[in-house]
Amino acid sequence: MENITVIIERNNDGTFTAVPQHKHKIGFIGMGKTVEETMTDLQNSYNEAKEMLPSLPEMIFEYKFDTASFLQYINGKLNLADLQTITGINRHQLSHYATGKSRPSGKTVRKIQEGIIRFSEELHRVCLV
Repeated sequence: MENITVIIERNNDGTFTAVPQHKHKIGFIGMGKTVEETMTDLQNSYNEAKEMLPSLPEMIFEYKFDTASFLQYINGKLNLADLQTITGINRHQLSHYATGKSRPSGKTVRKIQEGIIRFSEELHRVCLV
């Protein structure tokens, strides 16, 4: 079993691409209109590559997102008002990042990342009884 980092990015046309970072001699990617569709396409491409090259190891994908892709991915799970609370970044600005109208600075990306990590750690400490 091999852990493979996959970079998911929003393209200029609003679609998404998932590119696995591996050193095997066969290429496969995922593409789609949503991040979920892109992840499914990646899995299907990997399955096809595995059929063509049976020696390809079993892979576990670990996803890294650009900001626009991440915001699209969590849409429906958390809304922009929730993310504003979690990150401290105005929801209208988050909307611009999600749609690709603007790109966040490195400092803003770190602020989003830190807010998500803090929130994740808070959830991790929750115990339901």
